[in-house]
Amino acid sequence: MAGSKRESEEGVAALDPGDSLARAGVEWLAPSRERLATMLAGHRLPHAMLLLGQPGAGQTELGLWLAALLLCDRKGETSCAECAGCRLFLAGTHPDFYRVGLEEDAAVIRVEQIRSLSESFSLKSYRGRNKVALLDPADAMNINSFNALLKTLEEPSDNTYLILTASRSDRLPRTIVSRSARLRLPLPDAGDALAWLNGRRKFAGWERLLALANGAPFRALQYADAGLEEIDAKMQETLDSAEKGQLDIIATAAAWSRDQPEARLFWLESWLTGRLRDAALSSDLVNDNRLPWLRVPAREPMIRAGYRLLDALREARLLVSGALNTQLLFEGLLISLMALVGEGTGKLRESVD
Repeated sequence: MAGSKRESEEGVAALDPGDSLARAGVEWLAPSRERLATMLAGHRLPHAMLLLGQPGAGQTELGLWLAALLLCDRKGETSCAECAGCRLFLAGTHPDFYRVGLEEDAAVIRVEQIRSLSESFSLKSYRGRNKVALLDPADAMNINSFNALLKTLEEPSDNTYLILTASRSDRLPRTIVSRSARLRLPLPDAGDALAWLNGRRKFAGWERLLALANGAPFRALQYADAGLEEIDAKMQETLDSAEKGQLDIIATAAAWSRDQPEARLFWLESWLTGRLRDAALSSDLVNDNRLPWLRVPAREPMIRAGYRLLDALREARLLVSGALNTQLLFEGLLISLMALVGEGTGKLRESVD
């Protein structure tokens, strides 16, 4: 089954392979590309490769780059873009490439998707060469999907390769991680990231969006496309009101449901990801003025509550376009946000753990 047909049947959002390969060619990913190419040339590339990094680090792009290299008819350090295999891949019609991801309006990768992939992998290659699957994002699978994938990992067929991407390794079972080789992707320094973003298009707000993206330029570009620069100041005002315990949850939820709901979820997810990262890195939270909601005796329960809210935000971002009641969805998220950061919400604070 061709990759493009599979994407259409499963509702997986199509990516432009050419643009993704161009992104994977950025300078800061050169060491990762070289390591993968060396492993392949030395016949040391494992059956399963797990690409890890924070959101926007380039897992998807590098995964597609590796898939193109594996499906290229010529042996080199990168795909040639000229052979029959490369032309099929760039056209999205390669019969031995399978991309499995979230279906439209789905919160998880379903077990049926993994079973279908395993069945396809058990068959011979259409072109008599490698068969490659990109599971993106692998940390969106549920326990049933993981269990279905485990058989393929334990009993790999010849010349089959699984490429998994993830930003939350803690959401992957040890049985999956232990059977995959791991490669953690780096981020560029701010100067290189801003230079790349300005090369894509001139925009005065790249620095702020890059900060919201926690230094990941691909994520910053996604934020720009989502219109985050237009709502940044208003979102910060809303957060300030929540921290003071003065947020009108119903009115705010109603306003957000009518005005760029997906962009607002992006913003909240980015803000909370940054704060939780700061909490993990901070050795003296008492003196960290950026984290007032963590300066409480029950610090660890609050951090756990923060991660639960982060999961809820990511799930909401997948569902918001098809939600029957977007306002109700936002009301639930804002209640959790107030419980996490608000002043004078003692009962709510006790209920978040």
